[in-house]
Amino acid sequence: MLRATDWIVRIGAWVAVAALAAMMLHLGIDILLRTLFARPLGGTVEIVAEIYMPLVVFGALASVQARGEEIRVDLIDKALPPGGLAWLDRAAQVLMAVTAAALAWYTGGPAAHAIRIGTRIELEGIVLPSWPGHVMVAAGFALLALAALARAFGGARGDTD
Repeated sequence: MLRATDWIVRIGAWVAVAALAAMMLHLGIDILLRTLFARPLGGTVEIVAEIYMPLVVFGALASVQARGEEIRVDLIDKALPPGGLAWLDRAAQVLMAVTAAALAWYTGGPAAHAIRIGTRIELEGIVLPSWPGHVMVAAGFALLALAALARAFGGARGDTD
């Protein structure tokens, strides 16, 4: 994989890991407060849905693709010659890149709009920006397109066996 793409994919994965750790801590505190004091943290569901989950899911997509750990259905692998299998995998990566790029384009407009208007979550006296979740959806698809192209043409780690 190209060095720049490798670094970008790794940053996306670390964003996902950091968001997952923060979400686990947040949910753990919420559960403890709910169980011990019958006082849950306000807005936990909204924060998890609007901020943590997009960061976790879309931050990790490109990393999974780059390492070749995506879901695969191997129905015709045994019937293809080795060169045919490599060609089919390359075609699948190009199709993934085109699809992910289209989704990045489609979700980029709403993400830019969310930044422009400053979307936010207002919860019990707390105001948090929610636009990072929108941006991560578009960025995650863009990273996925990069990872698929790198895998198709750049000798990525996830090349077929």
